[in-house]
Amino acid sequence: MDAATSCWIRCFHPKPPAAHTLVCFPHAGGSASYYHGLSAALGPDIEMLVIQYPGRENRLFEEPVASVETLADSVAEVLRARLGGRRPVLFGHSMGGIVAFEVARRLERAGGPAPTGLVASACSAPSNRSPIAGPGDEEPDSAVLARIMGLGGTAQDVGEHAELIELVLPAIRADLAALGSYRASEDAVVGCPVTVFVADGDHEVPVRDAGLWGRHTTAGARVHLFEGDHFYLGKLPEDFLDLLQETARTSRPEISLA
Repeated sequence: MDAATSCWIRCFHPKPPAAHTLVCFPHAGGSASYYHGLSAALGPDIEMLVIQYPGRENRLFEEPVASVETLADSVAEVLRARLGGRRPVLFGHSMGGIVAFEVARRLERAGGPAPTGLVASACSAPSNRSPIAGPGDEEPDSAVLARIMGLGGTAQDVGEHAELIELVLPAIRADLAALGSYRASEDAVVGCPVTVFVADGDHEVPVRDAGLWGRHTTAGARVHLFEGDHFYLGKLPEDFLDLLQETARTSRPEISLA
Protein backbone atom coordinates (compact mmCIF):
# COMPACT_ATOMS: atom_id res chain seq x y z
CA MET A 1 0.00 0.00 0.00
CA ASP A 2 1.52 3.33 -1.06
CA ALA A 3 1.77 6.41 1.15
CA ALA A 4 -1.20 8.15 -0.45
CA THR A 5 -3.45 5.20 0.28
CA SER A 6 -2.10 4.46 3.75
CA CYS A 7 -2.79 7.96 5.08
CA TRP A 8 -6.46 7.71 4.08
CA ILE A 9 -7.09 4.15 5.28
CA ARG A 10 -6.41 2.63 8.71
CA CYS A 11 -6.63 -1.10 9.33
CA PHE A 12 -6.33 -1.78 13.06
CA HIS A 13 -6.68 -5.56 12.82
CA PRO A 14 -5.45 -6.83 9.43
CA LYS A 15 -7.08 -10.09 8.33
CA PRO A 16 -5.73 -11.00 4.88
CA PRO A 17 -7.76 -14.24 4.67
CA ALA A 18 -11.05 -12.50 5.61
CA ALA A 19 -13.86 -13.12 3.13
CA HIS A 20 -15.64 -9.81 3.81
CA THR A 21 -14.61 -6.16 3.94
CA LEU A 22 -16.31 -3.45 5.98
CA VAL A 23 -15.29 0.16 5.29
CA CYS A 24 -16.16 2.63 8.07
CA PHE A 25 -16.53 6.41 7.87
CA PRO A 26 -16.25 8.66 10.99
CA HIS A 27 -18.72 11.24 12.23
CA ALA A 28 -18.16 15.01 12.14
CA GLY A 29 -15.24 15.86 14.40
CA GLY A 30 -14.37 12.17 14.61
CA SER A 31 -11.35 10.15 13.59
CA ALA A 32 -10.49 6.60 12.66
CA SER A 33 -9.64 5.53 16.21
CA TYR A 34 -13.32 5.84 17.18
CA TYR A 35 -13.81 2.49 15.44
CA HIS A 36 -10.88 0.65 17.08
CA GLY A 37 -13.10 -1.20 19.56
CA LEU A 38 -15.57 -2.17 16.86
CA SER A 39 -12.76 -3.47 14.69
CA ALA A 40 -11.52 -5.67 17.54
CA ALA A 41 -15.03 -7.06 18.12
CA LEU A 42 -15.62 -8.25 14.55
CA GLY A 43 -15.41 -11.91 13.61
CA PRO A 44 -12.32 -13.33 11.86
CA ASP A 45 -14.10 -13.35 8.52
CA ILE A 46 -14.58 -9.54 8.44
CA GLU A 47 -11.73 -7.10 7.93
CA MET A 48 -12.43 -3.48 8.76
CA LEU A 49 -10.89 -0.56 6.90
CA VAL A 50 -11.45 2.87 8.45
CA ILE A 51 -11.28 6.13 6.53
CA GLN A 52 -9.11 8.81 8.11
CA TYR A 53 -10.10 12.32 7.06
CA PRO A 54 -7.32 14.95 6.86
CA GLY A 55 -6.70 17.15 9.89
CA ARG A 56 -6.79 14.57 12.69
CA GLU A 57 -4.62 11.93 14.39
CA ASN A 58 -1.92 10.72 11.97
CA ARG A 59 -3.05 13.45 9.52
CA LEU A 60 -3.27 16.18 12.14
CA PHE A 61 -1.18 18.73 10.30
CA GLU A 62 -2.86 18.31 6.92
CA GLU A 63 -5.44 20.81 5.74
CA PRO A 64 -8.98 19.59 6.58
CA VAL A 65 -11.44 19.21 3.71
CA ALA A 66 -14.59 21.33 3.97
CA SER A 67 -16.55 19.58 1.20
CA VAL A 68 -18.35 16.23 1.27
CA GLU A 69 -17.93 15.90 -2.49
CA THR A 70 -14.18 16.50 -2.36
CA LEU A 71 -13.80 14.00 0.47
CA ALA A 72 -15.78 11.42 -1.48
CA ASP A 73 -13.71 11.95 -4.64
CA SER A 74 -10.48 11.27 -2.76
CA VAL A 75 -11.80 8.32 -0.75
CA ALA A 76 -13.28 6.58 -3.79
CA GLU A 77 -9.93 6.85 -5.58
CA VAL A 78 -7.89 5.33 -2.74
CA LEU A 79 -10.48 2.63 -2.05
CA ARG A 80 -10.34 1.44 -5.65
CA ALA A 81 -6.60 0.99 -5.21
CA ARG A 82 -6.85 -0.66 -1.78
CA LEU A 83 -9.72 -3.06 -2.42
CA GLY A 84 -8.16 -4.77 -5.39
CA GLY A 85 -11.55 -5.71 -6.81
CA ARG A 86 -13.12 -6.82 -3.53
CA ARG A 87 -16.70 -5.63 -3.03
CA PRO A 88 -17.14 -4.03 0.41
CA VAL A 89 -20.01 -2.97 2.61
CA LEU A 90 -19.77 0.70 3.57
CA PHE A 91 -20.74 1.85 7.08
CA GLY A 92 -21.02 5.52 7.97
CA HIS A 93 -22.11 7.07 11.24
CA SER A 94 -23.72 10.54 11.26
CA MET A 95 -21.72 12.66 8.76
CA GLY A 96 -19.95 9.44 7.80
CA GLY A 97 -23.21 8.10 6.36
CA ILE A 98 -23.35 10.95 3.86
CA VAL A 99 -19.69 10.56 2.88
CA ALA A 100 -20.19 6.80 2.50
CA PHE A 101 -23.24 7.39 0.29
CA GLU A 102 -21.28 9.70 -2.02
CA VAL A 103 -18.34 7.28 -2.12
CA ALA A 104 -20.71 4.45 -3.08
CA ARG A 105 -22.09 6.53 -5.95
CA ARG A 106 -18.58 7.19 -7.23
CA LEU A 107 -17.49 3.57 -6.97
CA GLU A 108 -20.56 2.50 -8.91
CA ARG A 109 -19.99 5.08 -11.63
CA ALA A 110 -16.36 3.96 -11.97
CA GLY A 111 -17.44 0.39 -12.65
CA GLY A 112 -16.21 -1.21 -9.45
CA PRO A 113 -15.47 -2.45 -6.96
CA ALA A 114 -19.07 -1.47 -6.30
CA PRO A 115 -20.25 -1.93 -2.69
CA THR A 116 -22.74 -4.69 -2.00
CA GLY A 117 -24.38 -2.67 0.77
CA LEU A 118 -24.47 0.69 2.53
CA VAL A 119 -25.24 1.10 6.23
CA ALA A 120 -26.28 4.62 7.26
CA SER A 121 -26.17 5.03 11.04
CA ALA A 122 -27.72 8.01 12.86
CA CYS A 123 -27.84 9.86 9.58
CA SER A 124 -30.74 11.60 7.84
CA ALA A 125 -31.41 10.78 4.20
CA PRO A 126 -29.32 12.90 1.80
CA SER A 127 -32.32 14.83 0.44
CA ASN A 128 -33.91 15.27 3.86
CA ARG A 129 -31.13 16.98 5.75
CA SER A 130 -31.90 20.08 7.77
CA PRO A 131 -29.76 23.08 6.80
CA ILE A 132 -26.67 23.24 9.00
CA ALA A 133 -24.96 26.57 9.29
CA GLY A 134 -21.24 26.09 9.00
CA PRO A 135 -19.19 27.87 11.65
CA GLY A 136 -18.07 31.31 10.54
CA ASP A 137 -14.67 32.67 11.30
CA GLU A 138 -16.25 34.90 13.92
CA GLU A 139 -17.95 32.07 15.84
CA PRO A 140 -16.15 31.47 19.16
CA ASP A 141 -14.16 28.27 19.55
CA SER A 142 -16.27 27.32 22.57
CA ALA A 143 -19.48 27.47 20.52
CA VAL A 144 -18.06 25.34 17.71
CA LEU A 145 -16.75 22.74 20.14
CA ALA A 146 -20.05 22.68 22.02
CA ARG A 147 -21.96 21.83 18.83
CA ILE A 148 -19.93 18.66 18.37
CA MET A 149 -19.57 17.68 22.02
CA GLY A 150 -23.31 18.10 22.50
CA LEU A 151 -23.85 15.05 20.31
CA GLY A 152 -21.64 12.94 22.56
CA GLY A 153 -19.11 11.72 20.02
CA THR A 154 -16.14 13.85 21.04
CA ALA A 155 -14.24 13.11 24.25
CA GLN A 156 -15.58 15.44 26.91
CA ASP A 157 -12.13 16.12 28.39
CA VAL A 158 -11.02 17.75 25.13
CA GLY A 159 -12.87 20.88 26.21
CA GLU A 160 -10.72 21.10 29.35
CA HIS A 161 -7.42 21.36 27.51
CA ALA A 162 -6.71 24.49 25.48
CA GLU A 163 -3.89 22.85 23.52
CA LEU A 164 -6.19 20.05 22.37
CA ILE A 165 -8.87 22.51 21.35
CA GLU A 166 -6.41 24.36 19.15
CA LEU A 167 -5.46 21.11 17.42
CA VAL A 168 -8.94 19.67 16.80
CA LEU A 169 -10.94 22.80 15.99
CA PRO A 170 -9.82 23.19 12.35
CA ALA A 171 -11.11 19.70 11.56
CA ILE A 172 -14.37 20.28 13.42
CA ARG A 173 -14.95 23.58 11.60
CA ALA A 174 -14.24 21.91 8.25
CA ASP A 175 -16.64 19.04 8.95
CA LEU A 176 -19.45 21.38 9.95
CA ALA A 177 -18.81 23.49 6.85
CA ALA A 178 -18.91 20.35 4.68
CA LEU A 179 -22.26 19.33 6.12
CA GLY A 180 -23.59 22.86 5.81
CA SER A 181 -22.82 23.09 2.11
CA TYR A 182 -23.93 19.57 1.16
CA ARG A 183 -27.05 19.19 -0.97
CA ALA A 184 -28.45 16.11 -2.67
CA SER A 185 -31.46 15.75 -4.90
CA GLU A 186 -34.09 13.03 -4.52
CA ASP A 187 -32.83 11.35 -7.69
CA ALA A 188 -29.35 10.79 -6.22
CA VAL A 189 -29.27 7.01 -5.74
CA VAL A 190 -27.04 4.00 -5.21
CA GLY A 191 -27.60 0.59 -6.74
CA CYS A 192 -26.92 -1.37 -3.55
CA PRO A 193 -29.32 -2.01 -0.65
CA VAL A 194 -29.31 0.56 2.17
CA THR A 195 -29.62 -0.46 5.80
CA VAL A 196 -30.52 2.35 8.19
CA PHE A 197 -29.59 2.20 11.87
CA VAL A 198 -31.37 4.73 14.08
CA ALA A 199 -31.72 5.13 17.85
CA ASP A 200 -34.99 5.79 19.65
CA GLY A 201 -33.49 8.66 21.69
CA ASP A 202 -31.62 10.41 18.87
CA HIS A 203 -32.93 13.97 18.70
CA GLU A 204 -30.83 14.71 15.60
CA VAL A 205 -32.29 11.97 13.41
CA PRO A 206 -36.00 11.28 14.04
CA VAL A 207 -37.05 7.66 13.65
CA ARG A 208 -39.97 8.72 11.45
CA ASP A 209 -37.53 10.08 8.84
CA ALA A 210 -35.28 7.01 8.62
CA GLY A 211 -37.36 5.40 5.88
CA LEU A 212 -36.68 8.33 3.55
CA TRP A 213 -33.39 6.64 2.69
CA GLY A 214 -35.52 4.47 0.43
CA ARG A 215 -35.58 7.35 -2.05
CA HIS A 216 -31.83 6.97 -2.53
CA THR A 217 -31.45 3.32 -3.54
CA THR A 218 -32.76 1.22 -6.38
CA ALA A 219 -32.24 -1.96 -4.33
CA GLY A 220 -34.45 -1.28 -1.31
CA ALA A 221 -33.93 0.05 2.20
CA ARG A 222 -34.62 -1.41 5.62
CA VAL A 223 -34.63 0.33 9.00
CA HIS A 224 -33.44 -1.03 12.35
CA LEU A 225 -34.16 0.68 15.65
CA PHE A 226 -31.81 0.60 18.63
CA GLU A 227 -32.01 1.96 22.15
CA GLY A 228 -29.90 5.02 22.92
CA ASP A 229 -28.97 8.45 21.63
CA HIS A 230 -27.03 9.75 18.63
CA PHE A 231 -23.99 7.71 19.67
CA TYR A 232 -25.86 4.56 20.68
CA LEU A 233 -23.10 2.39 19.16
CA GLY A 234 -20.41 3.62 21.56
CA LYS A 235 -20.88 0.68 23.95
CA LEU A 236 -21.14 -1.84 21.11
CA PRO A 237 -24.55 -3.27 22.04
CA GLU A 238 -24.89 -6.91 21.07
CA ASP A 239 -27.84 -6.39 18.72
CA PHE A 240 -25.93 -3.67 16.87
CA LEU A 241 -22.82 -5.81 16.51
CA ASP A 242 -24.77 -8.86 15.35
CA LEU A 243 -26.72 -6.94 12.72
CA LEU A 244 -23.68 -5.08 11.43
CA GLN A 245 -21.78 -8.33 10.99
CA GLU A 246 -24.75 -9.95 9.29
CA THR A 247 -24.86 -7.04 6.86
CA ALA A 248 -21.09 -7.05 6.30
CA ARG A 249 -21.27 -10.69 5.34
CA THR A 250 -23.24 -9.74 2.25
CA SER A 251 -19.94 -8.47 0.80
CA ARG A 252 -18.19 -10.64 -1.75
CA PRO A 253 -14.50 -11.07 -2.42
CA GLU A 254 -14.82 -11.52 -6.15
CA ILE A 255 -14.16 -8.74 -8.66
CA SER A 256 -17.16 -6.58 -9.44
CA LEU A 257 -18.30 -6.52 -13.04
CA ALA A 258 -20.90 -3.80 -12.40
